[in-house]
Amino acid sequence: MRELTPEIREEIKDMIFDYYAEECEVEKDEITMETNPQNDLGSDSLMFVELIEMTADKYDMDIKLQAIGKYMLKTPMDTMSDVVDMFCKIYQYGNDIVNQ
Repeated sequence: MRELTPEIREEIKDMIFDYYAEECEVEKDEITMETNPQNDLGSDSLMFVELIEMTADKYDMDIKLQAIGKYMLKTPMDTMSDVVDMFCKIYQYGNDIVNQ
């Protein structure tokens, strides 16, 4: 398990917000923790997969989409806060996220 510091959490949040702002063609400051990625930004599952791959590359992790998918069945991603929390858990637990 990796330690999740406040700095890493903020770095992950910034990476996610930057990604959604660019891909959804909105200003980053228009995105809040309450923003719904699908309804408010028009994101789709492919964007989510790309974000997982970016995270894996950035933090040199081997992330299995199947493990993330199992976690998401239990924990829907309704807000950007949910997305940030999940990516922080991916950082901390990797493929063991499904057991969290």
